[in-house]
Amino acid sequence: MKLGSNIRTLRQRKGLTQEQVAAHLGVSYQAVSKWETGANTPDISLLPALAALFDVTIDALFSLDALPLPDGLLPQEDDDVIRVIQMRGKKVLAVTPRATPDSPAIEIAFPRNCNERTQYFKVEVYGHVMADGSINGDVVCHQSIQCSQINGDVHADGDIRANEVTDSGRIVCNGIHDCYKMLANHIECAGDIQSANLTCNQITYKK
Repeated sequence: MKLGSNIRTLRQRKGLTQEQVAAHLGVSYQAVSKWETGANTPDISLLPALAALFDVTIDALFSLDALPLPDGLLPQEDDDVIRVIQMRGKKVLAVTPRATPDSPAIEIAFPRNCNERTQYFKVEVYGHVMADGSINGDVVCHQSIQCSQINGDVHADGDIRANEVTDSGRIVCNGIHDCYKMLANHIECAGDIQSANLTCNQITYKK
């Protein structure tokens, strides 16, 4: 059953946190987290409210394969953010909790050895990312990200795997793995932080 991953995808498309969904439905955020991981399912009486919150039918909660272009995906004005999405026809493919052969990571080649003098960019990716080279700019990834180096802020709904994360004001993620050097002002993480050289003013663990 895809209900859990569909709830997660639809919540992310709406830009809602688990806490906001929980408050709307009158349940705990832990309950929403368990729905999304497949550890539990919502009570049948909550399905109409869930569907209404996400502006979909109840059937779509269970059978979502592709999504309409989300509201707010494209900004009203040009913000110079590089957005990477996977689409089938006119619909954005749903983001799965983990990369699989049927839902592979998006492989991206960014310019090598870029810096603030040569190129600086912001990236938002709807899916899992495997990047060849460095990302010199802020990154928003709606699942996990794997690359050589990130120079900027990082917000990942999944894990971060990078040799270096530097010049970061804020890192938000579920876990940090295989990282040699990390320099940030603030890290907010739900899981393990594995870094040989870590410099950070504040580390908080998300619930």
